[in-house]
Amino acid sequence: MRANPVLMAIAMAVALSGCATLSDPEGSAGADLGDSQSGRLAKLASEVEERGDTGTAIALYERAATVPGAEPAAYMRLGEAYMRTGYPEQAVKAFRAVLTRKPNDGEALIGLGSALVETGDFDAGIRSLGQGAAILDTASAYNRLGVAQTLAGRLDQATAAYATALELDPGDLDVKANLALASALTGNGQEAVKLMRQVAAAPDAQPRHKRNLIVVYGLLGRSEEIRAAPPSGLTSDEIATLLAEVRSIRAMASAQEKARALGAIAG
Repeated sequence: MRANPVLMAIAMAVALSGCATLSDPEGSAGADLGDSQSGRLAKLASEVEERGDTGTAIALYERAATVPGAEPAAYMRLGEAYMRTGYPEQAVKAFRAVLTRKPNDGEALIGLGSALVETGDFDAGIRSLGQGAAILDTASAYNRLGVAQTLAGRLDQATAAYATALELDPGDLDVKANLALASALTGNGQEAVKLMRQVAAAPDAQPRHKRNLIVVYGLLGRSEEIRAAPPSGLTSDEIATLLAEVRSIRAMASAQEKARALGAIAG
């Protein structure tokens, strides 16, 4: 089963939707293109994409990346656009074009890793994400690494990545939710429930966080507990549907199967 776009949204990876834009360190290929020809084309492409014309937008991003004197940042924009529109194989090529010029660009390594995971190459994707996370040293980067490791069934590694992300940003609810879900998948119910209840009770908790609380209880086989005291804002039908879906996931044999199946149920 192919993983959802990273970013991107699953009961676990839903966190990525709030963390998809990485910090741009000085010298990153993600820097502003400015008023160059590439920059103008990329800006126009972004405006066209916002209007919903993704085909024309992609063509403009491609032109921005291939005009004479184009900066690596133009290929970054192109790779990100390919990812948003569901073309990870093309995104791989764009991010590699950045890395040909700037081999240690953390943002490009994260982009490449995410794209490789989308193509199903978890080993190469996780290697690239790990390298990028070590360079950028941001919660977002380590969260993306953790999601990839979770989808690959490498839950101990994922837990460590999420823990590092939380050290960098202790208030990030999505990272904390991801750590809770990984803990639930490993059977660490006490930690999973503690973390997920903290998330769901936060003043800025979103509906997805409350759905994740249901998922955690379902994964732990404690459906009746959450039925008896559900989080506010979810209907009885929503809760019943989530628990039924999680029940089938819980019966799967491997952690990898469970992690990937979670990708189909929440956003």
